[in-house]
Amino acid sequence: MKPTTLEDVAREAGVSRALVSIAYRGAEGVSDITRARIFEAGRTLGYRPNRIAARLASKATDTIGVFLQDMHNDVFADIYDGIREVADDGGKHLVLAVGTPDGRMDDRSIETLLQSRVDVVLGAGLLLSDEAVRRYSRVVSIVSVARDLPGVDSVYSNNFLGATAATEYLLELGHTRVMFLANPQTDGYLDRQRGFEDTMSRAGIAAQVLPSRYSRSGAAEDIGALLDSPQRPTAVFAHNDQAAFGVLDAMALRGLRAPQDVSVVGYDNSSVSRAPGTMLTTIDIHGVELGRQAAHAAMRRLNEESSPRIASVSTPSLVIGATTGKPPNGSGERGH
Repeated sequence: MKPTTLEDVAREAGVSRALVSIAYRGAEGVSDITRARIFEAGRTLGYRPNRIAARLASKATDTIGVFLQDMHNDVFADIYDGIREVADDGGKHLVLAVGTPDGRMDDRSIETLLQSRVDVVLGAGLLLSDEAVRRYSRVVSIVSVARDLPGVDSVYSNNFLGATAATEYLLELGHTRVMFLANPQTDGYLDRQRGFEDTMSRAGIAAQVLPSRYSRSGAAEDIGALLDSPQRPTAVFAHNDQAAFGVLDAMALRGLRAPQDVSVVGYDNSSVSRAPGTMLTTIDIHGVELGRQAAHAAMRRLNEESSPRIASVSTPSLVIGATTGKPPNGSGERGH
């Protein structure tokens, strides 16, 4: 079926095409009575205005592109909620593109936003290299969310401090066989492992690190052999909540419980980690607030293109849930 055009609405309303265009752009020059007649004609014909074309015609700077790494990870939904709240209040339009946990869709998603002619891009969880993001920033303003990216506006949480807090908490409980289930070590995502390693080193304990993936299923597969080992860790600190749930999945398959057999700590404090019956111990990066701050940064960049680089860093906090406790008896940990 052929889509309804501006010309169709103009004929139905008995006005010119130009007047229909002005009415749908919300510009002045159309009386209230005529505007109502045009909109009624549009509803009758099922007309859907092309918002992108209207924005380009008006040369407005009111559209924010939002890239989210993975909608299966609730922390990105939290970040988006914060972005949307501020954007709605500011009368900005959002165009959304979603990547994949392995980063293979990052380039395509950013290109999609560029083709949509957005005025600024909020990139939450970009896995592109620093240099690749800087290349895009020469074409469109970018605000990096949850990652400090030199040379680009960045709104992020201090991951080194967050990892330090999580590791210190496990050490205080008496754990020494602690395994860090590490995210892929790429530009912008090194500090959680560094914080863990630094804290273990200061305690005089060898840091055990197991490389893993971002997805829940990948983490469950990666941790499996270690859980089967007689010398399995008494605590696992996972690089994000999805990975922590992967650890819990793998434990359940083996009849292991948290924290009685293995304590588990996540990272992000995504909404699912707070669900009754789970109550994951995790590090709260305050995702909704990160989204709000990122949206404010984007709107400032729209209004002040030549202003200095924005670098807003927040301090994460430890949330103690039901998945951590003292090491099991007979584990050989200190204090037992």
